[in-house]
Amino acid sequence: MTTRSDSDVRQDAGELSTREASPPQAQAVQPEKPAPVPPSQHHPFAVQVSTGLLQYPRLRIVVYAMASLIIGLTQGLGINLVSSNLPGIQGSLGISNVESYWLVAAYTATSVTGTILLYKIRTQFGFRRFGEYGLLFFAVASMAQTFTHDFQTALAVRAVMGFAMASLGPLALFYMFEIFPPAKKLTAGLCFGLAGSQLALPISRIISPHLLDLGHWHQLTTLESGLSLICLTIIWILPLTHPPRVKVFERTDWISYPLIATAVACMSVVLTMGRYYWWQEKDWIGEVLVVGIIALTLSFMVELKRKNPIIDLRWLMTPEMLLFTGSMLFVRMLLSEQTTGMVGFLNLVGLVNDQLIMLFCVILAATFAGLVVVSIIHKANRIVYIHLFSIALIAAASLTDANSTADTRPEQFYLTQGMIAFAGAIFLPTSLWLGFIRALQFGQSQIISFILVFLTTQNVGAQVGSAFLGTIQILREKFHSSTLVENISLQNPLVVERVSQYSHLLKPILNDGTQLNAEGLAQLSQKVTQQAGLLAYNDVFMVVFYMSLGCFAVLVAHIIAGRMLMKKRAAAEIVA
Repeated sequence: MTTRSDSDVRQDAGELSTREASPPQAQAVQPEKPAPVPPSQHHPFAVQVSTGLLQYPRLRIVVYAMASLIIGLTQGLGINLVSSNLPGIQGSLGISNVESYWLVAAYTATSVTGTILLYKIRTQFGFRRFGEYGLLFFAVASMAQTFTHDFQTALAVRAVMGFAMASLGPLALFYMFEIFPPAKKLTAGLCFGLAGSQLALPISRIISPHLLDLGHWHQLTTLESGLSLICLTIIWILPLTHPPRVKVFERTDWISYPLIATAVACMSVVLTMGRYYWWQEKDWIGEVLVVGIIALTLSFMVELKRKNPIIDLRWLMTPEMLLFTGSMLFVRMLLSEQTTGMVGFLNLVGLVNDQLIMLFCVILAATFAGLVVVSIIHKANRIVYIHLFSIALIAAASLTDANSTADTRPEQFYLTQGMIAFAGAIFLPTSLWLGFIRALQFGQSQIISFILVFLTTQNVGAQVGSAFLGTIQILREKFHSSTLVENISLQNPLVVERVSQYSHLLKPILNDGTQLNAEGLAQLSQKVTQQAGLLAYNDVFMVVFYMSLGCFAVLVAHIIAGRMLMKKRAAAEIVA
């Protein structure tokens, strides 16, 4: 009985039969690979565990699947636990509502840049060091949060955690790949490998109210610390197979990487904080944006002249990759309807996470159902129809949500948000599969570029979607507020009657007639502001509907054009 260790050179997700996925001409132009570095061995206990699991195949499947799920959940909860509980964190750190969003900006600014190094670190140093050191870094950073009591320290720790968590997403995928044969790695393996990170969003909303009750935001960080230590243990005792290690780092990386990291970090900060400080109100927003553009331009100039660039810009500028990148970014923006639109709407009517637990349980169930369904029906010739169906679900759900009122409660969102969660669960794995296949057709050198594109579209797409929809909500709220206020006058008997009703409710507390009248007017003003906000969220839902409708129409046109082109080629071949 042989054991799996670093010395066992096997096929992994990045090498999923390049011969099967690539045409002969693509193989002929692949660049020469550097000389392999001798692999390191796992420690004896890990070898014993691997040997024991090989004797019980079913147990091995369960163990590796659970390992993938835990690692994926750790990554997803690291992203969502803080962003889902900003109101509770504000009190613990003594900061304002706007300042709390800096915690999100710091995390996202470094998480995207951390992924750029992943493929090279994994290729040169192997899975063991890649996983162990990355998770140890994450564990130390997450434990440091437990001892933070001021805003500046919390901000720095969140930035470090954003960089450290970059290793978790790929590890979750590779652990799931271990239990699937090569033919199923990029279908069922991919679907379930993404399960942990996709299920983390609803889970964070479900469990966080109970954690906050136990000990404010430090209970959230304690959970992250515990999960990171569990993940570290998993890496130590469950070995992964991987290809030979090769030297891939170059001196020019020390120029390219800081420029790319600076550009992405600046863009993330602007997208996250722009609508809270308002885009044109603060000079520093424009200054950060300019720095990001300059850094991005310089990085492109360096990368275009490199023989082995971090990002292959020429490949990314091909029509196929531009279409793939644009579609991923656009659909990720549509999925922001759930986090920016629905959650914001319910918060505006006075509901908090404690009252949304059942709604997120429905979202959790719909997400899991979508992953199971897509793992069963996933085939290459069905992908375009899966995408059509997912976009149609988003369109139908957003159109239904656009009819929400002040009396709408979580129960009215069960169906629509379940539809959106299901749509996201079936769209993401199929899109990732499609991108992997296209990257493999150009050889292993394009894998890092594809990973960067995919992770960037997911992170930046969420930021762009949140910024775009949030900005629309603010603008439309101002519009509706001005419209409603124009029609409110104390000469109107209905307005006087409503003010009197609000004043009557305060009579047991206040005796002064002038104060009662002032409080009644204040109550009416609050109601008008709330109603303007609700109407604005309905406008946001309609914008998502029109965007989905446009995306659906473009995809249908693309399918029809492709079929017409195939028929013309077939007819030309018959004539020839």
